Amino acid sequence: MVTGLITALIASICYGSASVLEAVAARRAEGLKVFTQPLYLMGLGLDGVAWVASLVALQFLTLFTVQALIAGSLIVTVLLAKMVFSTRLGTSTWWAMGLLVAGLVVIALATGEQPATGAPRLLAPVLGAVMLLLTVALLVLYRRRVPLAMSILAGLAASVSALAARGLELGGSLWQILMQPLLWVLCVAGVVAMASYTRALEHGSVGAMTAVFTVIEVVIPGVAGMLLLGDASRPGWEVAKFVAIALSLLACVWLAKQPGADPVHEAQSTHEDEEKMAGRGT
Repeated sequence: MVTGLITALIASICYGSASVLEAVAARRAEGLKVFTQPLYLMGLGLDGVAWVASLVALQFLTLFTVQALIAGSLIVTVLLAKMVFSTRLGTSTWWAMGLLVAGLVVIALATGEQPATGAPRLLAPVLGAVMLLLTVALLVLYRRRVPLAMSILAGLAASVSALAARGLELGGSLWQILMQPLLWVLCVAGVVAMASYTRALEHGSVGAMTAVFTVIEVVIPGVAGMLLLGDASRPGWEVAKFVAIALSLLACVWLAKQPGADPVHEAQSTHEDEEKMAGRGT
């Protein structure tokens, strides 16, 4: 279980760092040009490391635990924004981060080992059908400026990816792993989530879009993991775990609404203020 907690923490740090890099890149270019930005490619590399780390964590921990711990990446995003862009963190921001840290600690203490039960037979075809619908939605909405819809779409795709990763069996040979339909569902879902989230960052607030994305990717796969895959908490910790998850999600939304959660807008506002002051000086 310790291995799962460590890898989930690594995933959280990498995801939070990637969000800052990708947000800056999304403001420097638009459409497909974003994907050629060096900062975006660096962020994509960190996303890849985080993705692998989350796959490892899912071999030891339940979906709800892994997804909730990864939600802590928002703290990394806010702290990096303060260091890189000199954003100001108000009292409410520090309180939100403290609440989120406390919630994540309780979740880690309440987590149980991942159950040995395998994925239901219908999981792969159902997730494949859902992924097909989400891919069509991405193609239809991509050219429109609908950041909220794209953030929701990214959260749903990330949920599919998490469920597919949870049901994936990594104990066989490489060929056996490659032959599993869930692996390909996972890969397609990851691409759709990445493209949707990037598009949302182009036209929406980084903090707000991340909050929507985070809540969806924690709640949906977490509930599905309990109902379909038998995920559970440590005996006697059930209430504490769900209270901690609720507080953590509340802290995520609260934190995302703070100015420090939107590093690009903060940097732009500071630059505009400097230009106004310079203009007055002349």
